Amino acid sequence: MGFTGTGLWADVREVPGALIATLEAAQGVAQAADLLRGEGVERVVAIGNGAAYYVAHALWLASLESAAAPGPSLVAVPCGVAVGERFAWRSGDAVLAISSSGEFRDVVQVAQRGLARWCVAITADGRSSLARAATATVLQHVESQRAVTHTQALCGAYAIGLALWAEVGGDDSLAVASGAAPEAAARAIGLAEAWAPDALADRTPPAAAVVAGGGTAWAAALELALMLKEIARVPAEGVETREGATSAMFGLDRGHLMVSLDPAGDALGDEALRLCAATGAETLQLPSVAGADPRLAPITTLPASAALAAQLALAAGHDVDHPTWTNAYHATARSAT
Repeated sequence: MGFTGTGLWADVREVPGALIATLEAAQGVAQAADLLRGEGVERVVAIGNGAAYYVAHALWLASLESAAAPGPSLVAVPCGVAVGERFAWRSGDAVLAISSSGEFRDVVQVAQRGLARWCVAITADGRSSLARAATATVLQHVESQRAVTHTQALCGAYAIGLALWAEVGGDDSLAVASGAAPEAAARAIGLAEAWAPDALADRTPPAAAVVAGGGTAWAAALELALMLKEIARVPAEGVETREGATSAMFGLDRGHLMVSLDPAGDALGDEALRLCAATGAETLQLPSVAGADPRLAPITTLPASAALAAQLALAAGHDVDHPTWTNAYHATARSAT
């Protein structure tokens, strides 16, 4: 059957349509942007867990590539940090809370406690605990979710998050990038399906893995590392490219895998591949979508990342769509509704 017969891949194939529905509706974007660029807002704290935190991380990285503009700064932290007693909230803070279900416990608690001036939610459920507690809600569309692993949710939250931040900061180039996400995702899916048969044939799970990417692909590297852990049960670390060429390579050895999300010809990415290969580890470079805005890396790398994780899981005899940890995760992660 291979990875194309999994529910995970069926979810991936629907990503472009889900993105179109999310971006065309732009539900709640204008109201949320008005709040975040409003008087007294100086910092936006973007929070989430797992894939949702990687969306926040990618939005922060994308914001660093934007020209300076009037308005608040953006920082990203895991929701476990934001909900803790030691996080120093400021009077000019607003929260950008990301949770597809709208029920992740720590995210919901931040919103319910009113720890910041305003709370803007990005969620797929307008009736969720998070949406009810938020000041404003930006809705994304998830066509379906057959697998536990988030695909449409990650891509949709990031695309609509880019659209929101483009409006907050008046960044036209960021708005264009967001609008190009569905077409870029469709090309990435086709590219992954053409690449995978040869690149992933007879591949067996490594003992451990490192994933590296630069710019917003750093967030994508975190996501692929998560996929390798949650789907293929491979211990993995996601790092920024220079970390991949330096500190992350220290533990690599024969039987390990290093995956690069940087496009071929990228000087730093090529260097990281070369140095990691010298440790005896196997290296793999995921295909890149020609001409796509680099800030869309969390979306354009996801299909090949999902294919890799799913194929390794199948080789090891794991259930791609419903891993053994599913019930334990939901028991600790979800809020009481």
